[in-house]
Amino acid sequence: MSRLPGAARFRACLRSRSGGEDGQVTILIIGYLLVSLLVVTVVMGASALYLGHKKLLSTADGAALAAADTFSLGPAAGSAGGPAVVLAPAAVQAEVNRYLAATNAGDRLPGLTVAGETGTADGRTARVVLTGVVHPPLVNFLVPDGIPITAVAEARARLSQ
Repeated sequence: MSRLPGAARFRACLRSRSGGEDGQVTILIIGYLLVSLLVVTVVMGASALYLGHKKLLSTADGAALAAADTFSLGPAAGSAGGPAVVLAPAAVQAEVNRYLAATNAGDRLPGLTVAGETGTADGRTARVVLTGVVHPPLVNFLVPDGIPITAVAEARARLSQ
């Protein structure tokens, strides 16, 4: 038998039993860091997509409001009297393009285009459909063309006294 004191014998016994587990904590830390980086990357990408959509929607709202102000007066449909608001699809398109040029929206929103659905369906509501592209940070090499987004805004022209 060995003549080591009790504490020294206990330490020697622990060393002999834990010999194959050296470095296990390091592997766990590396794994945790990789998972954390993945989560941060996904959150950053989702945030970039959300903020890009909000910018595009804000621009579409402003363009729809400007387009709704291009109305002209015409006869009221179905009534005997007063004038009514009439929007022309060509005037809506022209005003949307003018608004986007005046606000330099193309510089702030990459890939900004006015979709063909922009115009008016009922002659009273200006409908603006804008498309753009969002390039998420850190994973841009996975989606080099970006992620396409679309925003739709409507504004109604109304006469009131």
